[in-house]
Amino acid sequence: MDEKRLKKVGGQLLVAIYCLLLFQLTYLYTAAYASSLAAVPSFVFAFEQYIPFIPWMILPYMSSGLFFCLVPFYCGQKSELLCYAKRFTFVTLIAALCFLLFPLRFSFDRPSVENPLFNIFFSFLKEYDSPFNQAPSLHVAYACLFWSVLCWKFNGWKKIIFGIWLLLMGLGTLTVYQHHVIDLLTACILVQVSFILFPNKEWGRNQQPANTYYLIGWIFMLLALLCEGYVLPLIVFAWIALVCFAVGNNYLCGNTGFLKDHRGRIPLIKKVFYAPYQFVYWLTWRFFRKKNNPSLMELLPRCYVGPRLNASELVVMGLDRNLVVFDLAAELEEVRLLGAMEKYYSFPLLDIAEISVYDAHVTIDAMVSAYHTLDEHENMIIHCTMGYSRSMIFAILMIQKLLSLDLNKAIDRVKSINRHMVLQDHAIPLMKIIVADRS
Repeated sequence: MDEKRLKKVGGQLLVAIYCLLLFQLTYLYTAAYASSLAAVPSFVFAFEQYIPFIPWMILPYMSSGLFFCLVPFYCGQKSELLCYAKRFTFVTLIAALCFLLFPLRFSFDRPSVENPLFNIFFSFLKEYDSPFNQAPSLHVAYACLFWSVLCWKFNGWKKIIFGIWLLLMGLGTLTVYQHHVIDLLTACILVQVSFILFPNKEWGRNQQPANTYYLIGWIFMLLALLCEGYVLPLIVFAWIALVCFAVGNNYLCGNTGFLKDHRGRIPLIKKVFYAPYQFVYWLTWRFFRKKNNPSLMELLPRCYVGPRLNASELVVMGLDRNLVVFDLAAELEEVRLLGAMEKYYSFPLLDIAEISVYDAHVTIDAMVSAYHTLDEHENMIIHCTMGYSRSMIFAILMIQKLLSLDLNKAIDRVKSINRHMVLQDHAIPLMKIIVADRS
């Protein structure tokens, strides 16, 4: 083993030992504190009485220790290992604080186990674990942390097996009668906060918005269950939670076309399911869009760029006929006036998400080609939803190409036209790649 490899393994071993010591010290201390109290309450949803006791699920439950020791060694880069250690530290310390401030205990009696193998594990659990340290469940939080590393290390059936096993590890906290549902939900909320506070930038920009949507989803799922007995708020909150999970997954997968078809329309079933998501975006667009004058800025002769406008605004600007439209918004249905244009093109891009080099090339090629072939009575519109970022990236690339400008000069020119322009941290490296590929 060479010196570099030895140093890498040494760092991984150090993190594994550190995590073990941090867990042991905090967990044992908080459990001892809770056991010293005269009375420790429980928090149980009414439906939990129907959760079955499943003895064999002690196997995935107890395998947590194995993952505990091995996962640091799958962190191939120093930054990845440091990110894992930061997340582990944050989750463990915040959970310990919750155990001290809001101590809870498990309230169900565990049935006897007859299988001799399973009985060994349950005896160990009874001896070394406690009915305290409940919410948030560190077992569930750690399972999520393990998956945040391992999901990038395997593909195919291996990834599926690890995913299912870690899912069983988390669900096992319920079926071996060690945790209540509130513990799982609060653990998911806590671990999502750690993902947001300590992102691993090597895994792509889309992780952040995806984790934000997941966090909101878990919060609304908790709110839904807290409304137990009140059907309407329970349904509404659970609906919002499912929508957030779905949107988060689309961000994670980079699925830009999850809502709209090639004509900018949204099918009815998607309109219904994603209604909360679209409503929030519509409110943001309706009330927080900067009222520039004019709303669409003339980037080049007969080429306008900016936010999504409604039909009346387009009519006032005289942009209601003979249009070539490039719609970059992924979240809102296109205005009917624009969607009905013969030369309407939908290139949906997720808001505040990473734009792939391939998508950027395809989009800018189509825009440049369309501008070169404009009829004398045609105008061209390029818009996203708010007109701050996505449309501005392609406005910069358009004038850089058509006017043969230096990239920095192109950025300055667009900024002089739209003072509200926002370039996310991925935008300039992306544009540099596009410009370099064309030179």
